[in-house]
Amino acid sequence: MRKNILVGFFVVVGLIIFIVGIFVIGSKSGLFEKSFEISAKFKNTAGLKEGSNVEYNGVKVGVVKKVTLINDTLVKVDMTIEENKHKFILTDAIASIASDGLMGDKIITLSPGHNGGVAVSANDLVQTNDPINTDKVIRTLSESNDNIRVITENLKLITTDLNTKNGPAQMLYKDTALAQSLKQSFNNLDVITGKVLKVSSTLQDVSAKIENGNGALSEIINDTSLAHNLAHTMDKLKETSDQLIRASSELTETVQHANSGKGAVNMFLTDTNFSANAQQSMLNIKKASVGLDQNMEALKHSFLTRGYFRKQAKKQKQQSDTASHN
Repeated sequence: MRKNILVGFFVVVGLIIFIVGIFVIGSKSGLFEKSFEISAKFKNTAGLKEGSNVEYNGVKVGVVKKVTLINDTLVKVDMTIEENKHKFILTDAIASIASDGLMGDKIITLSPGHNGGVAVSANDLVQTNDPINTDKVIRTLSESNDNIRVITENLKLITTDLNTKNGPAQMLYKDTALAQSLKQSFNNLDVITGKVLKVSSTLQDVSAKIENGNGALSEIINDTSLAHNLAHTMDKLKETSDQLIRASSELTETVQHANSGKGAVNMFLTDTNFSANAQQSMLNIKKASVGLDQNMEALKHSFLTRGYFRKQAKKQKQQSDTASHN
């Protein structure tokens, strides 16, 4: 009887411990609480597994129910969220995979978005941020470490060269005359740069005036009629220049003929007899002209031709009066 009582006691205690354990485990996994499900898709789950915690702003709100491989680039994660946390998780929430502590297990963290929204519904798909690839970070750090090692070696060589007494770097460092020359060269470059900037500023001012239509140069550039007139004037000048060249050539040829003793000009200039005869002829022509004038005056007073000259004078007077009235 005593043995039966002891066995019954241990059985009852075991059942109590089993039931308490079930409730403890169930409370942690949310088995006995009202809940709803949401999902997220990641390119890499980085070691996330079923039963991992889901936290919202650092507070546990659910667990990972299922991790499913959709294809070679996507993994779907189904999460069970406590119903009493439903109102805090909005449609713009962002799911990320993080570590629980420095070396802890992987968990999902839900963070609020920036656009606001309404509470998520059951089976909604939330936005995600892909986790950092630790292996890739380590590879990058390794490459950076190699680069730093090469840079360090180069710096070491440069420092050694600087410390070498007869090296070019040491000569450049200690040669004061060379340093003064370099300084003067940089000063000259500074002066030249200032002049170039000044010329550039002047050119900009001239260009602005031309664009704004100020000055004669702008009129020449922008006024097409003025440009046409200038072109016409240049053509006329060229034509005049060509005519002057031809006239000069002809005059030169005439002078050459005169100098060579050919032509009437040379005869007139060099033959004294011809010059005297020409002069006498001009005097005779002048005398004849005077005589002719006297004869014409006599005809005006002759009774035979006087009427004709009077009619001509009257006709000329009428034409003059008509012209003055017009």
